[in-house]
Amino acid sequence: MTEKDILLSINKRLEVIVNLLLERPIADNEKMVLRGQIKKLHSLGLQPKAIGEILGKTNTYVSKEITGLKKGKMKK
Repeated sequence: MTEKDILLSINKRLEVIVNLLLERPIADNEKMVLRGQIKKLHSLGLQPKAIGEILGKTNTYVSKEITGLKKGKMKK
C-alpha cells in the first residue's frame, strides 16, 4: 500500500466518522441507531470488516444487519 493509498483510506474513515457524529440521533433504541449507522457506512462504500472496526461490532454482526437491510429493501 502506497502512502497515497494510506492517506486516502484515512481520509475516507474521517469523513465517515464526521458523518456519523453529525447524524447521530438521540434515541432510546440503540439497535435502530446502530442499524442506521451501518446502513450509512455501507452506502459510503465501506466493507463489513471496516464498519465493525468503526462501530466496535463483529464482522458477522455487521454482515447480518446489511443482509437484513437488503432483504427489507427487496420487500418494499
